[in-house]
Amino acid sequence: MRRLTMENLTRFETLRHFFQKSPFGSALPPRAGGPSQPSGPAGGPAPPGGPGGVAATHRWAHAYQSADNLGGSSYLNVWDPAIGPNQVFSLSQHWYSGGSGNGLQTAECGWQVFPQFYGNTKPVLFIYWTADNYQSTGCYNLSCPAFVQTNKSVAIGGTLSPWSTTGGQQYEIQLSYYLVEGNWWLYFGGGAAANAVGYYPASQYRGGAMATKASEVDYGGEVVGTTSWPPMGGGAFANQGWQHAAYQRDIRYFPTAGGNVSAKLTAAAASPNCYTAAVSMNAAPWNETLYFGGPGGANC
Repeated sequence: MRRLTMENLTRFETLRHFFQKSPFGSALPPRAGGPSQPSGPAGGPAPPGGPGGVAATHRWAHAYQSADNLGGSSYLNVWDPAIGPNQVFSLSQHWYSGGSGNGLQTAECGWQVFPQFYGNTKPVLFIYWTADNYQSTGCYNLSCPAFVQTNKSVAIGGTLSPWSTTGGQQYEIQLSYYLVEGNWWLYFGGGAAANAVGYYPASQYRGGAMATKASEVDYGGEVVGTTSWPPMGGGAFANQGWQHAAYQRDIRYFPTAGGNVSAKLTAAAASPNCYTAAVSMNAAPWNETLYFGGPGGANC
């Protein structure tokens, strides 16, 4: 279990900044055909329809599907993107979401490089949640009383090693969420009972949408910066593919009627000069696959 120290807390301006997805808040990724995310430094005017500074600091390359579900699964390719000056984090993750407006709720998992939060520059296993559109609820890992860990062999908030290299060996982790008997169970390394890590009680969603199901699945990358944005994944665009771009493969979701099905995702990337995403259906064991990423920079 990763220990929470005063050193962790004092890297952030306020306690709420520590609990937030980033020091500038968060939001779900934009959808294809929706408004693009304006660039600009944090603290500037709030973009239309979003909390102050969120859209101006976050960038995504991802793929999504609207479908009632009890969670899902994928293999996430692990990288170690460098976080430079005026940059905050880079990640690859799952989003399971339901509700809308201030009632938006999520369960999230993946890996991220977030030096300000973890005090290191390596990829780390993380989880996150919100019950009210990232406003007053939500926290990483075990930083607040939300996630109930039942398997101590998996270090939530712990460093993942080894990681992939451009043109070289590729490494991945398998993550899943599954809502069963009133709990959103997280699995690491497969769907067997021995791979269960712990759960978010559905009761923490306060009778909202995620108390009974999610209505959308989403997979891909997210970065945060102010005047510059970090590389996403391997730092390569989606079309550079294997051993260069980051990927998630064998992407599946669990319908409310039972079983599991391959997702049929729609790719979206609002800053294509910096990050792109591409979806394809392949032969097993890849199946539904998302390649995504890009170099970032100052004009995202």
